[in-house]
Amino acid sequence: MGKVDARTHEYLSDNKRFADIINYYIYNGEQIIKPDDLHEMDTSEIVFPYGERNNTSDIIQKYRDILKGACTMTDNKVNYLILGIENQSEIHYAMPVKDMLYDAEQYTKQVLFNAKKHRRDKSHNKGITSGEFLSGFYKDDKLVPVITIVVFWSADEWDGPKDLHSMMETKDINILKYVPNYKINLISPYNINDCEFDKFKSSLAKVLKYIKYSNDDVTLQNVLENDKVYESIDRETAELIRDVTGSDLKFDEEKETVNMCRATEEMKRKAAEARAKEIAKAFLDIGKNSYEEISRATKLPIEEVKKMAEMTAN
Repeated sequence: MGKVDARTHEYLSDNKRFADIINYYIYNGEQIIKPDDLHEMDTSEIVFPYGERNNTSDIIQKYRDILKGACTMTDNKVNYLILGIENQSEIHYAMPVKDMLYDAEQYTKQVLFNAKKHRRDKSHNKGITSGEFLSGFYKDDKLVPVITIVVFWSADEWDGPKDLHSMMETKDINILKYVPNYKINLISPYNINDCEFDKFKSSLAKVLKYIKYSNDDVTLQNVLENDKVYESIDRETAELIRDVTGSDLKFDEEKETVNMCRATEEMKRKAAEARAKEIAKAFLDIGKNSYEEISRATKLPIEEVKKMAEMTAN
């Protein structure tokens, strides 16, 4: 697991942030799932797809990023959910298949769990049909919904497929209507409107908004200067932003909170210096201005201008 993957995994493993992701995507920001509703689940998916344990070649083993169970109440009814999050710092061009396999493995585990439970409970096996005996899954058994959400930690637009049909070579609707489609649930900063960030109730709003504009220095600076929440964010969030975006953020490692405007000062200084050098080089290429004039125009030290001239001459 790389540094960014480890950082995002740790960040969203927190129940408050995990619940925030789910409430944003499923409930439009309404606080339905509470952090206390969540419990950890084993992220390793080891499944015998046909219930046969003698042939090890049939074993499927995968590892999810984060998996939690939830018990929540809506419309006076108790809902049980299995919720997974997959963190992506790069576009995965087979994401629909990857998520589909994860979810199918979870449903298979539920079927096998019920079958095992029925085998133990001999009294419950009386009067079952041959079909129930064969599958181990009885007519009255029910599955717990499995929902996987993909979080794309990048300012780029997700240009990979968002459903299984998009991956098919054929576009013939007469064929595709018989191929069950599988759509991914994607959260990508690129596609989040500014007004939607308010639907997040945790520090995720700050992270995702920063990521969205991380490739646009001017807009990002306006966001940092006009949004007061960036004046004091927790250290963990600042470190996540730094690592995910690759930003040259500088902040006091001893302090628990970070002023992002100040943290970006070094980044702004380097950007301004790079721009000044570009202008100086253009003047030197033209060859009509003295070193002193170029120094005054760009605010670069005259020694720096002379050094650039020597490098250009060589």
